[in-house]
Amino acid sequence: MNDDATFTIARNVICILLSVLLAAGLGFLYYRDRQQENVQTDTIEALQAEAAPYENELNELRSQLSGLESSFTYTREKASVMVGFAVTDAAELSYIEEKAAQYGFSPVLVLDCTMELTDVEAIVEAADEDWEIMLYAANFSEEANDDVLAVLSYLEDAGRKDTGMFLLRGGYDGAANIELLAQDGFVGYTSYHEETPQAGQTEEGYVYFDYSYLSAEGTGVTGRLAALLSRKAAMIVVFDMASVDAGALPETYVDSLLKLLQEYDEREDCAFSTVADVVEELSGINALLAASEAEYEAQAAALSEQIAELEETVAGIYARLTD
Repeated sequence: MNDDATFTIARNVICILLSVLLAAGLGFLYYRDRQQENVQTDTIEALQAEAAPYENELNELRSQLSGLESSFTYTREKASVMVGFAVTDAAELSYIEEKAAQYGFSPVLVLDCTMELTDVEAIVEAADEDWEIMLYAANFSEEANDDVLAVLSYLEDAGRKDTGMFLLRGGYDGAANIELLAQDGFVGYTSYHEETPQAGQTEEGYVYFDYSYLSAEGTGVTGRLAALLSRKAAMIVVFDMASVDAGALPETYVDSLLKLLQEYDEREDCAFSTVADVVEELSGINALLAASEAEYEAQAAALSEQIAELEETVAGIYARLTD
């Protein structure tokens, strides 16, 4: 055997040995990696099993926290409708009495304080003592407030009490006028929301609800009444007796609206009401909401603290993967 053949054989043997060693090394590395992967998988699974009860509790607490706010939300059970009449003469009271008896509501007399005080006195003296009185002043402002105070003084002397709510027409329900009414001792006022009637209490504690003032046939009150139901709010519908007397508000139209209100009252989601009852309910709701908010904040804080502690526990468990 010559030297070249010997060299070739030796080279082939060396290559085979190197291949075997390389294969063995690669096999070892693969085996070691698989072992490490298995160990890591086992570790992850063990940590997941350890963390699972905490994570389940976390999910439950987060669900409780997300649903907590709705559980403390208070909504009115049904809509309320009050029926008012802006009266200009004591002779109009028989008309109101007839409609109240026919359709089953308790009327609210709306008195314009800018009328002659003697006219106001005549209306009050002739009116049923059970009828509520709500005051109003055309173009109400600080200049008209003396007239309001004069009527309030008369009512006190006559032993008659107004509702504590003031009919503020649109454009006159600014902050200055509301503050002026508060100084006079009124507990609230009417407002007007074009899209959907609302009712409630302001942050300052003033009660408010919507109105619809009817002085002509065709006023879009029916759409507002439908919206009233969906909101479960409160609204006073005021018929202007001067417009009734002049024929701008025909009796047939008045009757059709009162019949509609009567039909609403027969439904479970709406009812004829009095101003006093609505004011009491809205004031009560505000107190309930205040108490609910405090309880909600306390429970939310407790849940948030528990969640934070559990999140820290779960993070500590998974942190052991890097130890």
